[in-house]
Amino acid sequence: MKIIKNIKLKIDEEEVLRYQGYHHYKAKKANEMIMQITREEIEQSYHLFEPQGIYSKVMIKNINSEGRINLENGLHLEINNSMLNLLRGTSYLAFGLSTIGNHLEGKVVELFAKNEYPKAIALDAVGTVASKFLSNYIQSVICQEAKEQKFQTTGYFNPGSGDWDISQQKNIFEIIPADEIGVRLTESYMMIPKKSLSWVIGIGKEIIITSKGNDSCKICLAENCQFRKTF
Repeated sequence: MKIIKNIKLKIDEEEVLRYQGYHHYKAKKANEMIMQITREEIEQSYHLFEPQGIYSKVMIKNINSEGRINLENGLHLEINNSMLNLLRGTSYLAFGLSTIGNHLEGKVVELFAKNEYPKAIALDAVGTVASKFLSNYIQSVICQEAKEQKFQTTGYFNPGSGDWDISQQKNIFEIIPADEIGVRLTESYMMIPKKSLSWVIGIGKEIIITSKGNDSCKICLAENCQFRKTF
């Protein structure tokens, strides 16, 4: 199990605009006021971040045809059919969790309470972009470590995305001591702070690479990555 702190986050202005509803060409047409507010909230957000990440690699004992992964620690994971295919050839699962903390979230609530809606919406979008950047960074660290050990990695899987049941979130929290980075899970499997992300990555030597990678590839630390070979 490893904890990573003091990560310098990078905020993409275009991504922040996109999360406010200004997609692609619309981002270029965002009015001057929205652009100014977005840039101000990006600038002011950096002192609100408390980025931390934690991950743990667990050996797989076996995967049955019904989508149950039995792990070495006596725990298990239930996956769907698409994940079952993508995880073929894996020997380990890397369970990860990251958060930017709750200061930004608190500031968003404060702005909404003051009826400063444009600022609140922009800052919330900044938090989403920051959270994704942090998650991608931690994933790239996992990929780099796997590469150094001559392993390959799959893409990442998030509980609640696609058709993977969000209840599997509890399995990640049983494996990772999330409280060490200040994250907890509610009874409805939602994470607090809200700007937190969890995921699972497959690791193995006989993985069939079927994807061109994911967002973490944009900031990946690994050289000669198997996903980059397809670009």
